Amino acid sequence: MKKAITFSAATLALLVAGASGASAVSAASVKAEQWNSTGTIGFTANTTTPPDITNPEVPGGTGPGGTPGELAIDYASDLAFGKHEISAKSETYFADADTTAFNGTPVGAFVEMHDLRGLGSGDKNGTQLNVTQLKQFNNGSADLKGATLSFSAGTAANAGGGAYTPTAEAGFTLDPGTAQNVMSTDGTTGTYLTSYGKAADYKGNTAGGPISLSVPSGSALAGDFSTTLQWDLITAP
Repeated sequence: MKKAITFSAATLALLVAGASGASAVSAASVKAEQWNSTGTIGFTANTTTPPDITNPEVPGGTGPGGTPGELAIDYASDLAFGKHEISAKSETYFADADTTAFNGTPVGAFVEMHDLRGLGSGDKNGTQLNVTQLKQFNNGSADLKGATLSFSAGTAANAGGGAYTPTAEAGFTLDPGTAQNVMSTDGTTGTYLTSYGKAADYKGNTAGGPISLSVPSGSALAGDFSTTLQWDLITAP
């Protein structure tokens, strides 16, 4: 004999309520066991704390602080070619190694810049570092006619150790009054340099080196000659 199971409306309502309550407790239990936290950080362009000048020949070696500014040139080597007796022939003289940047420690001549704008790489964020020999070598009354200043062995590096490396012109001869590109970047944040050989490559003013000054016969006159190299860091148009 089959037994019929019947539920009163009150009993059915109680069961439905119990089922709904269990579902609600289950959902609440899952949320109670889970939590989302956040991590945040912000950056602004660095206009006040320049990076230290980097020794291109000593990994991790640094010198004095560079130039304040989010986009700036930190250093460029002076070039000294010595003092010589006037020659009847055309002569080529070579620059000394740089002993100024690191308190007397010789290094190859170099130029260094930083980009701390925080814009990231992109066609409109790139930079160009140019150099212009403003005038011919001059002794205050006369030019060193026909003299040409040439750079070789130019090598770019990421001075901060990052993966990105800029591009550099390996060699060039300056034409007074005309800008010459030295190094280009794509806007990646970092500190960059171009060096011209190492200290050991600077053999002496008459023996050889990566940076040379060629003086034609008949051009040299008595006196001390000098010129100014203007380094300019420009952004993409």
